[in-house]
Amino acid sequence: MSNPPLKRALGLYATTALVIGSVVGSGIFSSPSEMARDLPSAPYLLGVWVLTGVLTLFGAFSMCELVGQMPKTGGLYEYFREVYGEGIGFLYGWANFVIAGSGAIAAISFFFAMYAENFVALPHFTHTLASLGLKENTPWNIPFLGAIFPYQFLGRKLVASGLVIFLTALNIRGVKLGGTLQSISTTMKLLAILAIVLVAFIAGSHTGSAANWTHAAPAGRSVLSGWTLIGAIALAMSGAFWSYDGWGNVAYIAGEVREPTRTIPRAIVMGTLIFIVLYVVVNLSYFYILSVTGVANAPGDRVASQMIFAVVGAGGAGVIAAIMMLSAFDTTNSTTLTNARVYYAMARHGLFVRKSAEVHEKFQTPHIALMLQGAWSIILLMTGSFDLITSMYVFVNWVLYVLMALAIFVLRKRNPLGVRPFSVPGYPWVPSIFVIFASAFLIITLVTDIQAYQAGTQPLIKSLTGIALVLTGLPFYFYWRWKRKSGVALRP
Repeated sequence: MSNPPLKRALGLYATTALVIGSVVGSGIFSSPSEMARDLPSAPYLLGVWVLTGVLTLFGAFSMCELVGQMPKTGGLYEYFREVYGEGIGFLYGWANFVIAGSGAIAAISFFFAMYAENFVALPHFTHTLASLGLKENTPWNIPFLGAIFPYQFLGRKLVASGLVIFLTALNIRGVKLGGTLQSISTTMKLLAILAIVLVAFIAGSHTGSAANWTHAAPAGRSVLSGWTLIGAIALAMSGAFWSYDGWGNVAYIAGEVREPTRTIPRAIVMGTLIFIVLYVVVNLSYFYILSVTGVANAPGDRVASQMIFAVVGAGGAGVIAAIMMLSAFDTTNSTTLTNARVYYAMARHGLFVRKSAEVHEKFQTPHIALMLQGAWSIILLMTGSFDLITSMYVFVNWVLYVLMALAIFVLRKRNPLGVRPFSVPGYPWVPSIFVIFASAFLIITLVTDIQAYQAGTQPLIKSLTGIALVLTGLPFYFYWRWKRKSGVALRP
């Protein structure tokens, strides 16, 4: 029986919703708190959100040119395979499966379950664990990585696992169904976030102050300067980049988008501009109501909840929890839908579990790839390892983004007269600026990581450990390549 093709069922609105939904998840509601502790200055923090937003837009332009030339299912996996060879392409896909994509699904679904506790009391299974001689905080120690806590928050993990199973099953039933759900949930999420911003500025006018936007540092903190300031900015940028991440995921589904060379670049640019403006406005509302001190000290890093509490009191807690759940649901769906296409593309080249290349005969979706992704996400979720490994991936992700931007120069040199449905505006300056700033960010992050490790404030050098985790894919790469040469794997 022949493998049916993937179905081109997504238009501009659904594709743009996937761009926004993949980015606007939990980060904007929690990252500002840690960022304010690292960089206690409202003007600097607002500048960080703008700067990282502009750099994200520059990176998005580069992605658009690549999509225009290679509108293939798999996105960056396919681009790296074409430009740098299949080894680099495989490591990208491997990192996406083991850490980034599946880890994001686990983390965001857990965020959904955490806010569900505002409405339903979730069990902790304390007595069951005690009968087994275990406690919630009993750790599993992983050599070279640290401790994970599989017995903590078991009720949350079960709810989150249920969400992963539900959205995996829904996306197996058709990309059109998943895209329609994405369009609805992203629209509702944007309207809800804009509503709480309006509440902050209008109802909170008696407690807020525009003077907070120029508040340089909370009392008792020394003024940052020199390398200390640069390091603090780099740490804050890391949080902002984490919140901005996901804008390239839509390229994974190029094989299921109508007129992909035209639709996907438009969706990426429009979606990126929308979430940049949204993030800056949301942060203005945080500082307006709470000040940089209040943002830094928000209980549990729940900045949006603390802001609404300051404006309307405890009565707003349920509304905020519902919005957080909606946001997490939306992002979990977009991440589930898009990332599975990478493993499908890898399997078609014989570089992943070969059945992942199969397309469901009725629904025309990569159902095996979706199921494997869901299963690994649940393993990361139940073991509690998602939080540990995803914190190490920001550095790796930006190494890959640098390679993405450099691919523009490589392809233009190889084929200077080639047809480009989308060309990076301001070439070569725009991709060059992106590469320079991203490289500087990587260097500063590495130096800061090493200093933190030497000072004993973190147990390992996260950036280098993230690289090491990616390289664990090499034995699998050689194994699958050997299987392909043996004629076992599926071929495209």
